[in-house]
Amino acid sequence: MWICSIAVVRPNIVSRHYVRNDSFTDKILNINPARRYPVASLRVCSTLCNVHGSCFGYHVTTSACCVYESCQEKDITGDETGWVYYEEVINCDSEWMEYNGHCYFRNTTLMTQPEAMNTCNLYGGYLVEINDEEENAWITQTLLKDVYCTNKYECTTWCGANDVDNEGVFIWEHSGSPVTYKKWDGANPDNPSAPSKPIDCVDLFYNGEWNDRPCAFLAAFVCEK
Repeated sequence: MWICSIAVVRPNIVSRHYVRNDSFTDKILNINPARRYPVASLRVCSTLCNVHGSCFGYHVTTSACCVYESCQEKDITGDETGWVYYEEVINCDSEWMEYNGHCYFRNTTLMTQPEAMNTCNLYGGYLVEINDEEENAWITQTLLKDVYCTNKYECTTWCGANDVDNEGVFIWEHSGSPVTYKKWDGANPDNPSAPSKPIDCVDLFYNGEWNDRPCAFLAAFVCEK
């Protein structure tokens, strides 16, 4: 969590951490905010976001403040004059790429899924958790765009999902949350057809579709933080 003093530097900058996103101006976002506050200033609203989220909306007339975990254009549901929105400025490390408030890095060193998890932890992150079609498409078009092999099973990339604890029930290892969005290749998941050979971990084909295979397979991997 970033703690800092807030200082307005330019009209569109609240602090060194937040920048105004004009695509959301005078819009309503259909998201359950982390917090709602009747606050007296933009500065106070940004301070509250510093504690509870990564994006906030501030109403210039009523001084209302809504703090969100993230803000995306798909969440816009209507118009309401007076709202301005600010998002946290993300500074990713060298070789990492930013998407929707997170940093991503594809490591081409071939590792088992447990080894890849440990390596991501050393980076201060975790094996990527893919939450929707937009994130999966971004990973495919950005991090996997230069990956290709004749046999797609030979150049896969680990993500952080597995069903090690409960066959057929996939979870994200880092957060422990269930895998709700899925992008399975047509033949997967396929462990029931080979019960004697555990196929519990999920990796990605270069086209973005998902595959399950033994966790000891050696593959590249994507870290997120």
